[in-house]
Amino acid sequence: MTGRVSGDIPLSVAAIDKVLMPYAEALANRLGVNLLPYAVPEPRRHDNAAVLLVFGFDGLYLQKTGKKAPGPVMVDWASGKNAHRRRQGGGELVVKAVGAARATRPLTVIDATAGLGEDALVLASHGCHVTMLERSAVMAELLADGMRRAAGDPELAPVLERMRLLGDNAVNWLRDHPEAADVVYLDPMFPERRQSAEVRKEMRICRDLVGDDADAGELLEAALAAAGHRVVVKRPRKAEALPGPSPASSVVGRSSRFDIYSRRALP
Repeated sequence: MTGRVSGDIPLSVAAIDKVLMPYAEALANRLGVNLLPYAVPEPRRHDNAAVLLVFGFDGLYLQKTGKKAPGPVMVDWASGKNAHRRRQGGGELVVKAVGAARATRPLTVIDATAGLGEDALVLASHGCHVTMLERSAVMAELLADGMRRAAGDPELAPVLERMRLLGDNAVNWLRDHPEAADVVYLDPMFPERRQSAEVRKEMRICRDLVGDDADAGELLEAALAAAGHRVVVKRPRKAEALPGPSPASSVVGRSSRFDIYSRRALP
């Protein structure tokens, strides 16, 4: 996997048990970041790094450290809110915006800002064939680990067959692949809110590690060239549209909005 490790805070790789240290060492070498050369059984209480990328027995996860640090963040598609979202049917706004329920055949979708893969999972659960692009090497490692674990779940295995992950810069990849999919889906890092307590812990950690998507306008331009039928952009409900052409329509929810840029009618 290629990608970048960036952001405003230092990151170290750790393992909770010495038997996992070889895996942690290999990961640290791939990412080019610091490895804690000893087992850290309680990563949250560790005080020599702001954020740890931890090898645990249940999988790979991110952990902020310190007394009031939130719990771990990992890609877990088999339980909790992700399991609920993929099972609840076509009422999902992202499914409606992409047009998966209306198309006469399964759509091909590029999720160009994959993050933790939550929306990609929903779309694949509704029959779409999804390519996830993730330029952050750390997020790509989390996704790859989550996909490996999900592939062993009998309910998720067929969904995983419709998903693939590429650790690459989305702007460059989209520019090199004109009309590569029916739909390109973008979820750029949201503008930071003043009331930071409202932001989910996953998004706070992602922002700290990756930073804002300052090239969102370039990303939209590249997405329009790579989409055969439409581009869908997720935004905060009251935020301005991305720089560039105006969306043709929007699907609006309680806190988010999906702007739709149409190129031609869906199949």
